[in-house]
Amino acid sequence: MQVFCDFDGTISKWDVTDFVLQRFAPPEWHKIEDQWTKGKITSAQCMQRQVRLIRATRDELDALVDMVEIDDSFIAFKAFCDSKGLSLTVVSDGVDYFIQRVLARHGLTGISVVANKLVIDPAKVGACFDLDFPFINAACAAGSGVCKCNVVAPSRDDIYVGDGRSDFCVSNAEVTVFAKAKLADYCHRRRIPFIPYDSFADIQAAVAKILSSPPRQPVALSVAKSA
Repeated sequence: MQVFCDFDGTISKWDVTDFVLQRFAPPEWHKIEDQWTKGKITSAQCMQRQVRLIRATRDELDALVDMVEIDDSFIAFKAFCDSKGLSLTVVSDGVDYFIQRVLARHGLTGISVVANKLVIDPAKVGACFDLDFPFINAACAAGSGVCKCNVVAPSRDDIYVGDGRSDFCVSNAEVTVFAKAKLADYCHRRRIPFIPYDSFADIQAAVAKILSSPPRQPVALSVAKSA
């Protein structure tokens, strides 16, 4: 069994890239965001154009990212995965540098991170940040920088945890889906089975139940949504 987790809004309490843009980018980043939400540009194009707007030193960037909080129960969930021999991978359409720094600050090591790659050129004046896409797929319907469907191989034994738009596609794969926020709404509309959660404590309890279930006996999933 493998566990795949989104990062922004799932492990972290808010979207780290938006947090950085709010502090270090001109208002133009909102216009770029609007173009993406209206379908005029892809997610990858949106992210790259926004990251190129960041105006900050490396030290300023690090200090801001160090303020990011994570789900209080994620550290215990990581220890649980280690104790059960479960592989844990972060799959994010966010920025690898931000994710790795946040995880490291909380003492979380040994977690594979699949994300867009931040490029820093200290020799440049002004716009010294850019974004590369080592996991992009030109055929990705969502136009994401990270094609999560390419990363998460469909397996009924595997688990995916997410909350947002970049998780929509992979939720259709044959995996056990834990969902909240926009992803839960999407799964409900499409009648995709999912397990609702508020925190990683909920996920840990549910995974423990899955592991204790007899082989090939699926745990009942929920598509229920409160009115």
